Parts: sequence; structure tokens; C-alpha cells
Amino acid sequence: MPTEDNRAVTRLEPQKDPDTPKPDLKDPHFVLSLLEADQVVAAKQGSRFGRKKLSLKMRMILWGLRIYLVIMLVIVAISVVRALHGAH
Repeated sequence: MPTEDNRAVTRLEPQKDPDTPKPDLKDPHFVLSLLEADQVVAAKQGSRFGRKKLSLKMRMILWGLRIYLVIMLVIVAISVVRALHGAH
């Protein structure tokens, strides 16, 4: 006759079904679905990407595009000013 002290403690664990596949904890979508909202924000803030090291050729191309953009802005500004003054 079991006494109160000898009874098995029941836990609030889900029943284990041998047919149910185990969740893949390496799947980021599954892991994110388990997290609370503040945990998701904290996890995303921790995964920032640093600056990528660009080759000399790529840096030259980007600087060339920047210079081209500035020149085109100046040309457009001059054209707008001339158009406004020519209309009067």
C-alpha cells in the first residue's frame, strides 16, 4: 500500500509519442518560434554583421560612382537654376 511519500511525482511534461519526430533545434525558424518577443529582439541584435573588406577595384568603382553622383547633382542644380532664371 503506497503512502503519500512513496507516490510517483507527475510532471507537466508532454506525453512522448514514438511516432512524433523530435524538433530540430538547429532550425532557426523553430527556435525563433519558441522565444518570447524580447528574446527575439535580443537575439537579432546580437547577430550584427560587420563591414565587409572590399577589394581595391571595388572601392575604386564605389568612389567613382560617388564622384559621378556629385557631378550629376551639380549639373542638375545648374540646369534648374538656369531654367528658373530663363523663365522670368
